[in-house]
Amino acid sequence: MTLAADARALVAAARKEWRTVRRYPTLLFGILFWPVLLPASYVLMGQAYSGTDPRALQAFAERSGTPLVAGFVFVGFAMYMWLSTLLWGPGTALRTEQMRGSLEAVFLTPASRLVPLFGPPAAHLVPTFASFAVMGLALWLLFGIVLSLDAILRTLAVIVVAIPAMYGIGAVFASGVLRFGEVGPIVQLVRGTFVLACGITFPIAMLPGWAQTAAVMMPPTYIVADIRLVLLGGRSLADIWIDLALLVAFGALLCTLGMAVFRQTERAAKRTGMLSRY
Repeated sequence: MTLAADARALVAAARKEWRTVRRYPTLLFGILFWPVLLPASYVLMGQAYSGTDPRALQAFAERSGTPLVAGFVFVGFAMYMWLSTLLWGPGTALRTEQMRGSLEAVFLTPASRLVPLFGPPAAHLVPTFASFAVMGLALWLLFGIVLSLDAILRTLAVIVVAIPAMYGIGAVFASGVLRFGEVGPIVQLVRGTFVLACGITFPIAMLPGWAQTAAVMMPPTYIVADIRLVLLGGRSLADIWIDLALLVAFGALLCTLGMAVFRQTERAAKRTGMLSRY
């Protein structure tokens, strides 16, 4: 009965957030702007700098594993957008409730603490996947890269496996809202670190040795690399099963850590009155 009630509360929290998004439809314009114009500008800039020399494309393929520059950049930018949503999403939802003065009332309900933590961000999965679809269309229309249905399905499988790890990262940083209130600068720092170290904007082969060692400890490294392998490189899920197993382990570890940290900071916030402080 408790699990059923928590599930209903989780759905209600997601519906509430989705209603807010629908109330301000201009927020959805970003689905058309950010996923297309920004990565396309980087692709065109790279083509301008490389010129017509085939050695430039060969060097890129040797370091990135694919000659598809546009595909590499678009996949990396999709990962950047997803990472931004999950780092900002849970914490922003809690911070919004805190600034409205309703966070304390939310925590007085008997629902699981996973509801306010993961309910509102779950509503953003719809625009996130919509942005992925827009990027796929942009690759086809602007750069002539046609993605096969089989490759897309394998990519979705990688994403499904990666969701717990990504949400675990978001949960850890959402706990900072209960402790410090405003965590924007911390999120910016962490997101920048992931972008630089995880091969999102350029191959990790370009990093120094110590940075490559650190990169293998971060889940986004495996996620973006595996998506590129199955989507652009034609690899099967069996070829990357070790990475998928690591992502499952990362997900279990990070979700457990996120819940533990969140529970601890909640107790501290109740003692200090941080829940109602904005």
